[in-house]
Amino acid sequence: MDRRGDARYPRRIEVRFWRKGETQPHSGFTVNLSRSGLFLGTGQALTQGERVRLELVDADKGFTVEGRVARVHRVALALRHVEQAGVGIRFLLPEELVAEMVPAARATGGGRAGAAPGRGASPTSEAAEPAGASSPAASEEETVGLEVVPASFVDASSFLSVYHRDISSGGLFLSTDSPAELHQIVVVELRVPGVEARPLRFKARVVHRIAPEAAVGVGRNVLAGMGVQFLEPERVIEVLGPVLAQLRR
Repeated sequence: MDRRGDARYPRRIEVRFWRKGETQPHSGFTVNLSRSGLFLGTGQALTQGERVRLELVDADKGFTVEGRVARVHRVALALRHVEQAGVGIRFLLPEELVAEMVPAARATGGGRAGAAPGRGASPTSEAAEPAGASSPAASEEETVGLEVVPASFVDASSFLSVYHRDISSGGLFLSTDSPAELHQIVVVELRVPGVEARPLRFKARVVHRIAPEAAVGVGRNVLAGMGVQFLEPERVIEVLGPVLAQLRR
């Protein structure tokens, strides 16, 4: 099971892309594609968090989209004939683009109009701001009325593993017997082992859902839960930076 959210489909499509400020495009191709992003095969030295404009060229079904680099996959020169180097790119949502142009839009909550409301749970504490973080996690005002879903880890090593595998790519899978509805906005409350701070809260959208009951026949799924995609993944990475530094020390 892909724990990064939307299912990814292998597909090779020509891509032209522009880095910020550039007028001439670079060339690449998709290795796989999902509703929320793609993996771009390219030798360009793109960096995590970098903004790009993509044009997928596929006969009459192509499209243009804004995206941000969520993951960089580097491959040694000697291995490039067997493994593809490139970057994972997350498509930017319309509300994110509007918030960039109209800062006041960010204060309205950032969720899509018509998103399912929370199921009655309310936050019980303010999010802590790690020392040195220039951008705080979601404040209590931002999370009022949204369901709070705790994400706890056995130890620091477990957290670091999940961070590098999932969180740094913009999402997370949360095991729970009561997953929220698909597309619902929730608040992920991260409790980091070994860090003396209040839990950190980040808003996210449910992009994958596995109910505890089997869809067909009698029985239960071995793993129930939901895959969530952070609304502001760059903010999550920035806030967790000092936390990671503390754990590594």
